[in-house]
Amino acid sequence: MSFASLPDSLFRPLTSNPELVDALQAASAEPRKVVIDRLRKEQLCIGTNVRDDAAAIELTPYVWSERLIEFYRTTKAFLYESAVWNRSPLKCQIRDWIGEFLTKKQFTDANVLVYGDGLGIDSTYLSKVGCRVTYYEPSEECVRFANIVFEQNEVQVSHITDTASLKEKTYDLIVCLDVLEHVPNPPEIVQNFASLLREGGLLITHSPFFYIEPYHPTHLRSNVRYSGDASIFTQNGLQPYDGKFFWDPIVLKKCDSPPADRNLWAVNLGKLPLQLGRQNSFIHSAVARLMSRGEKKWRITNKTGEL
Repeated sequence: MSFASLPDSLFRPLTSNPELVDALQAASAEPRKVVIDRLRKEQLCIGTNVRDDAAAIELTPYVWSERLIEFYRTTKAFLYESAVWNRSPLKCQIRDWIGEFLTKKQFTDANVLVYGDGLGIDSTYLSKVGCRVTYYEPSEECVRFANIVFEQNEVQVSHITDTASLKEKTYDLIVCLDVLEHVPNPPEIVQNFASLLREGGLLITHSPFFYIEPYHPTHLRSNVRYSGDASIFTQNGLQPYDGKFFWDPIVLKKCDSPPADRNLWAVNLGKLPLQLGRQNSFIHSAVARLMSRGEKKWRITNKTGEL
């Protein structure tokens, strides 16, 4: 597959506000007016629904707790955040970069696990690229949305709700985007990824550990120390292989020593700025917020709740 024939990084229902509202309503079971209002607020400022829902239950931000676990179980805010993020220019650039990378490396016929894929957008894209995709997501609301995405785009994606039964050395590729900054023990998750990958397999991840700000209260402050730290991967036999400047994403290869065909100029240039985010993440978070904004053309501005 050539770069010119890669699938578009935006597809149904993200390409239509009415279709997106329909999918969000089906997944959330919230009234249509509520869905439109929550989507409108999210498009104006990404993270608004998570921030507001977290504040409503007096969640202590940036700290792993039983209340945070309960928040993940009960809130529907991530449906809206993920919908807006997945059609933002930055996230589309990440998907495009991954598609081009896999094509260049002739990795499009890979057996892939997409870990914590939420709405199933990345799983759908990788299936369109040609990969054999397994989608892992425990949230029932997200799974309902993902099933709509899979059906509308006519892709075949396997779905699992528990990774405990997965066999070692099963996958050629694991994709984990915007997950590790949320979990209490990222090295443990990375170690599990390494065990699931075949020798020579790849991990593609994007984990803005530095991104600690009011609209992302579920990003854990304890994980900031991993910003720009490749040892979280290398200690598990995953060698830096390729990636973009802000590690959005970074690619790791399962092998005993640094691969000869690695391309790390952007990754190495970005390491120090990411590490500086450990001491003071204000500027980094401000830049990340600016880069992750949704496009104005998708905004719903009618406050009456009508499209």
